[in-house]
Amino acid sequence: MSAIERYTLRELKPLIQNGATFRLFKPLYMNGQVLFNIEKILTVKDIERLEGKIYAPIEVVRAVEHKSDDTSRSVIIDYCIKILKASKLFHYDESRHLDFTLRKETEKLFSGILSNSPHIAEKLEDILKFSKKLFIHSVDVAIIASVIELSLQQKTKKPNALRSEELLVGALLHDVGFLNLPKVLVEKRRVEYDENEKRQYQKYVEESCKIAKDLGENVREKSHLIIAQHQERLTGTGWPHKLKGKMIEPMAMIVGLADEFDLVMSKETVQAQNRSASEAMSRFSRYGSFIGHDIVDAFYNAFRYLR
Repeated sequence: MSAIERYTLRELKPLIQNGATFRLFKPLYMNGQVLFNIEKILTVKDIERLEGKIYAPIEVVRAVEHKSDDTSRSVIIDYCIKILKASKLFHYDESRHLDFTLRKETEKLFSGILSNSPHIAEKLEDILKFSKKLFIHSVDVAIIASVIELSLQQKTKKPNALRSEELLVGALLHDVGFLNLPKVLVEKRRVEYDENEKRQYQKYVEESCKIAKDLGENVREKSHLIIAQHQERLTGTGWPHKLKGKMIEPMAMIVGLADEFDLVMSKETVQAQNRSASEAMSRFSRYGSFIGHDIVDAFYNAFRYLR
C-alpha cells in the first residue's frame, strides 16, 4: 500500500506543478455528493477549486497516471445515461417506468463517480471496445443494483454515499473477467453454451478478481468482494466457493440479483424467448431465501411497473 502523505493545499499545489502525481487517500464529499474520488489524480485546477473550502492538511497518496481524459469519461458517462433513459427495463412505456427520483439519483451516481474515477472509466471503455453487448449488460446491472441500494437507503433513511460508490464500481466491473476469455462466451447466449464453454465460463469470476486486483487501490475492498461473491447465494448453492449467510457481503447479493434479473430479461439464461416481464418479476419475488428478503422487497418495489 502506498504511504499516506499529508499536505495543505498551499504545500500540495507546487508539488503538482513540478510534476508529482497524487490522489486522495479517502473520497472527498461535499453536500452528500462525491466531489473527488480516490481514483482522481489531482490537478492544479482541482487544488484551486478547493481553496477557501479546506484549510486543514489533506491525506494523499502517490498515484499512477491513467490514459482516461475528461472527454473519454464524458462519452462513457453519456452512454450510461442513454442506456438508463432508453432501455425498456427502465422506461417500458409512458405509463410504466422507473420512479423519476430514483432515475435522477442514479444519473448523479454515474456522473459523479465516473467523472472522478478515471481508472474505472478506462476499464469500462475497454469493455465497450471488447463487446457492446457486455458493456450494456454491465451498465444495466449497475443501474438495477444502484436502484435497489438507493431504495434500501430511502427505507432506512440512512443515505450512504461511500456504500453507493462501492456498489456501483463492483457492479460495473462484475463481468470484467470476460475480457480475458474467448469473445464467443459474450456473443453467445449463456443458455446455449456447450460443455467446454460452460467450463470456460466458470473462470470469469476469478478473471474479474485478477483485473480488479491489478487496479490496486483504485477499487475498494467491498467492491472487490462484490466482484468475487456476486454468484454466491445465502443458501450455499452459489459459486465459486459456496459461501453461506453472513460469509457473503450483502452488496454482492444486490449485484447478484441485478445480474440474474438482467440476464433473464435479455433472454440470456432462459430457453423461452417469449417470457414476459411479469413472469420474470414473479420468479424473482420468490428469491428472498437466496438473496435476502429486504433486498428482494426493495427490488420488487422499485421495478413493480414491469409486472
